[in-house]
Amino acid sequence: MGKQYISTVNASNAHRSDIFGVAITPKYTITVSSDGYAKFWDNKQDELTKANDIIVRSVFVDKSGIHHLAVYENRLPSSTKKVTIVAFACFNGSIYFKYFVDDDFATMQDVGFKLEQSWVPGFYVDPENKQDFFLVNKMNGATAVYLLKVTDESADDAVTIKFEKYGDLEGNSGGSFPISLAVNQTENRKCAVGYIDGSVLLYDFQTSKLVYTFKSTDLVVSTNPKLQSSTSVPRVLAFSPGGTLLAVGRDNQAAGSITLYDVQYGENVGTLSTPAHSANIKGNGGVVGGFAHQGWIMGLDFDESGKHLVSCGFDKCVRVWDLDTREREATINLSVSDFDDGVDADEHHVSVASGVKFIKKGVRGGAGSDSNEGICVVSFDRGVRWYREAGGI
Repeated sequence: MGKQYISTVNASNAHRSDIFGVAITPKYTITVSSDGYAKFWDNKQDELTKANDIIVRSVFVDKSGIHHLAVYENRLPSSTKKVTIVAFACFNGSIYFKYFVDDDFATMQDVGFKLEQSWVPGFYVDPENKQDFFLVNKMNGATAVYLLKVTDESADDAVTIKFEKYGDLEGNSGGSFPISLAVNQTENRKCAVGYIDGSVLLYDFQTSKLVYTFKSTDLVVSTNPKLQSSTSVPRVLAFSPGGTLLAVGRDNQAAGSITLYDVQYGENVGTLSTPAHSANIKGNGGVVGGFAHQGWIMGLDFDESGKHLVSCGFDKCVRVWDLDTREREATINLSVSDFDDGVDADEHHVSVASGVKFIKKGVRGGAGSDSNEGICVVSFDRGVRWYREAGGI
């Protein structure tokens, strides 16, 4: 019997417009939206908690809205302070940075550093505490790499945060727009960048060298050279915790596929798929096989063991995959009827799953929190949903 997940807490109208991103820290669930706000939710909720009671902080970032976020969290080796930095990527191309110390929002400040003409951000936290990095996809086709230096030079809650330009990753994508980014959090210092021409490039970001290029087997490139686009856009990427696997979620016309690559040898080691039927897919008689989702994939995340992958997408569902068997273990279908406080189901509430993250054991509150993991899902119906793994309580 595969894993099953039970709904715990949910929040309708969590934001005033579509929610695009979610991140999990040991203390908070962080959501971002096209309404321009970031919200911080207390992870220690249980099934009896009302969603509005767990909003710890709401932060306005930019009126253009936020589409991605990245979180850096580290305890400084030279002190006892834990520093959390959040990078917010906005639709106008700006990236803003805010930080706080020891999970205390009273210490929240702007970093004093801002980027323009940017898209997807990512942090690298050195497991050996030698040198951290910040990476960001740029609208000119490059991925910029910065040295990140966080130091404690005061007795109060202030810290010094500096970003120093280190280099650019340009590879052989020919200036195609870099739509996705994943950073391998191991000592190997690798990152993967997905481009709208369909390619995924694996880089060593410390040496700025291209390691491998992954192309889809069903790659169809636009005949218009100005578009440099593909029908197989790698919309989302994720590395496994040990850095051995790279999962790539690609568009496949109206469906979504997930391909797994071996990071060390650059080999395609399998795909994740489920038999399905859809009248929306042209050219195959309406019958679809070999796809992970019947819609574009919007979110991917590995669990802390690296044995399971969770995915979500435009087909309004979340799937948990067993990476040993390459089989689907659980499916969660989203609907506006999920919400406890009632939401009118109309054309403005489409439950497209726009982001998903595993929640590690011991992070959330309530029954079985120490023995069971959880899942958090955000969606275009402006809702946030938390689930816990069933059993083991």
